[in-house]
Amino acid sequence: MTDASPTAKSLYSLRKAKKIYRWAYAWQAKVRHKLSKHEADVLENDLENLKTSLATGDRVQADTSARALESFGKVHFKKTFLGYLSEMGIALALALFIAIVVRQMMFEPYEIPTGSMRPTFREKDHILVSKAIYGINTPLQASHLYFEPEVVQRVSTVIFSGENIDLPDTDAPYFGVIPYTKRYIKRLMGKPGDVLYFYGGKIYGYDVHGNDLSELRDSPHLAQLEYIPFLTFEGKVMQDTQRQGNGIGRLLFLQMNKPIGRLSLLNLAETEGEIFNGSAWIKDSPTAQKSAHDRLLSYSDFWGMRNFAMARLLTRKQVELYSGVDMKALADGVLYLELRHTPSLSYPKPRLVRDDMGRTSLLLTPYVTVIPLQQAQIDQIRENIYTARFVVSGGYAKRYSAEFSPVSPTGNPAFPHVPDGTYEFYHGQGVEVTWGAITRDLPPDHPLNSKEPAMVQKLYNMGMEMETAYEPRSVNQRAFPLRYAYFRDGDLYLLGAPILKKGDALLSAFVQGELARQAKSTRENPYVAFHDYGPPLHKDGSLDKEFIKTFGLALPEKHYLVLGDNHAMSGDSRIFGFVPEDNLQGSASLIVWPPGNRWGVPNQTPYPWFTVSRVTVWGTFFLLLAAWYSWYVMRDRRLFG
Repeated sequence: MTDASPTAKSLYSLRKAKKIYRWAYAWQAKVRHKLSKHEADVLENDLENLKTSLATGDRVQADTSARALESFGKVHFKKTFLGYLSEMGIALALALFIAIVVRQMMFEPYEIPTGSMRPTFREKDHILVSKAIYGINTPLQASHLYFEPEVVQRVSTVIFSGENIDLPDTDAPYFGVIPYTKRYIKRLMGKPGDVLYFYGGKIYGYDVHGNDLSELRDSPHLAQLEYIPFLTFEGKVMQDTQRQGNGIGRLLFLQMNKPIGRLSLLNLAETEGEIFNGSAWIKDSPTAQKSAHDRLLSYSDFWGMRNFAMARLLTRKQVELYSGVDMKALADGVLYLELRHTPSLSYPKPRLVRDDMGRTSLLLTPYVTVIPLQQAQIDQIRENIYTARFVVSGGYAKRYSAEFSPVSPTGNPAFPHVPDGTYEFYHGQGVEVTWGAITRDLPPDHPLNSKEPAMVQKLYNMGMEMETAYEPRSVNQRAFPLRYAYFRDGDLYLLGAPILKKGDALLSAFVQGELARQAKSTRENPYVAFHDYGPPLHKDGSLDKEFIKTFGLALPEKHYLVLGDNHAMSGDSRIFGFVPEDNLQGSASLIVWPPGNRWGVPNQTPYPWFTVSRVTVWGTFFLLLAAWYSWYVMRDRRLFG
């Protein structure tokens, strides 16, 4: 004989039965007036039976009563089309409201789209951003309900809005429908009232109270990072719409989005360069760096620009064709390091150049010098090489982007024998980027790991853009590699590492040659040596505040300096200027993908867990959660007794 009674497995759970009771009870008030007396009695009887069985824990009886209510509801609890729309609209609006509040005021997931913060964050990294670290943000606005400026800390990452910042294409509708501006991530390196100066890939400065900002040069989080005060010598060039007086036109040169230089075109052949010294426009002195001075005299005086050169690697033949340097004075080298340095608006005269598409632009003409490198220095460069992320396809390479287009044999460098794939280098280590942005080290015999000078030159000159336009091809070349050289305490640095150490015979010969060349130059054909001016410190090691005050970068009230860790690929404060306080939105808290040695807390000074903003936002959240739970419990007590 077969037992026809329901098994425990087929019975509704008490939790599900309770859910059905709530549903039927809520509908009772809506439909009672539409029911006949018999139907109302049936509904009330089924509700009472289910309530009793739930109170006694009788699962069999609860199952019977719950199913009876379900059957009744299929007939009498039908929603109208407008009812469905209304309920769905309310649910969507509530979900959207909660999502916006949580993502704008508490935390939000981000995906990194570009390489401007490499190696801290790389393309396709997924991070979690805390939005309540130092402020209570106004949802969907670049403003705060409350803000703690003293909590904002240098050296840590910062998320900020592009609203009211000189950036292109900042619109990005939230959830595709709500007007919104893009958010960006950079490292915060300066606060209001700071005065900063760049030397040796580091930043020296003091705060509004005169305290030495030693963390900007000593923080372990910056140990493998370097900071350059410009992206290109020209910065941003724009027409001066306020021009008055003689001449056929005038251009402004902006660094940090501040007009620090201007070039008047007096006629088709004659120009006049000036700089703004803080109170007036004065003529740019192209030889100011030949001697110590205590006021702004030259374009290269600003913020330590004179301490940095733009650099590329050349073969001997390319030096002869494109550098303009006397080869007779050069020793033989495996490759030659060309340094362009000490830019001026007066001499050498700026030049008009035309690119492959026929576009004309005005470029500064810095002084040029060359260092012959031996294999030991080539190996040093290879051991520290870094590149953009790039994709190899069919033997040609193109810089990675989310909207990758086919490579061009004429526009992209050739990498024969390199398998198709996505690659990148940092600190000399080459990796292949696989599924989900997970990386794996390249084997020693991989073609990209070649230490041949030709490969090193290619990765150095074109590794950031992966375009043949950056390959040496002319004297007045518009496209110049975004690679930089600088001195630090007597050593010559490339790629963040000392390529030539103080006391090295090759470096000593170069420095002596530079000073001799400067001494022999004439007033009509001057030359300024590229050498180590030293850090802005007194002999006792204390900060030379007077020097920094004169030549440094001063941050205005309620504005912040943000810089990308990948200085060669970062549109940051050097381009769009300082970020207003209202735009600060939060900071990266965790790298959640991909797995690996960067997973977890990012490379930054950690923020304190307990700030007024965090306690307020999260405290309010938990209070609301507790209130909802209390209401939920009280409702069940009222329903079930």
